[in-house]
Amino acid sequence: MATHSQIRAEQRYGLSEFQPKAVMKEIMADRCIQISEDVERFSRIFYVRYNNKYLKVVTDYNVSFVKTVLPDASDFNLLEKLIEKLSNLAPLIA
Repeated sequence: MATHSQIRAEQRYGLSEFQPKAVMKEIMADRCIQISEDVERFSRIFYVRYNNKYLKVVTDYNVSFVKTVLPDASDFNLLEKLIEKLSNLAPLIA
């Protein structure tokens, strides 16, 4: 049975084999950008590169599991900064 985050990844990004553990490894290795945190909702939001796509990922506040995966934001300045930062990490990831 698919998890909520796997269903969202399929619907919003077309990723049928989404693996939340792989995303968590990227976050824990600082190969992402944290864009917000919300104490009231007990969550944090990150941009993560996964299968050559940039995913907007919501985790719990302690960053121990993926709650959901959101569609791309329309903030192109943020995406440009993300691509610039993550492109420097590409040789390490490849």
